[in-house]
Amino acid sequence: MKANIISSHVGNYLRKSRKEKNMTGKQLAELINISQQQVSRYETGSSSLSLDQLNEILTVLDKRWIEMIYYIDCFSEENKRNNINLSKKTIEILLNSMKDI
Repeated sequence: MKANIISSHVGNYLRKSRKEKNMTGKQLAELINISQQQVSRYETGSSSLSLDQLNEILTVLDKRWIEMIYYIDCFSEENKRNNINLSKKTIEILLNSMKDI
């Protein structure tokens, strides 16, 4: 899966998760000390996140990495159309790499 597609899916998940908490982009931005415009760029996938940044946002949104990975793997329409699925091994590697964060 291309990096820009992943950024887009991650951004969609972050926006969905933020809205589930009835939180505005400005409120999220204030909690993680970035601009509202930067939150918007993350949510649209036009700006990539570092693992540390993503971890911080997931923590603020009370989400776990596995929830985001599952969303990207199972619920993304583009993945369904293209029949792209993360293998169990890929998910395990991602989760193991996140233990140190």
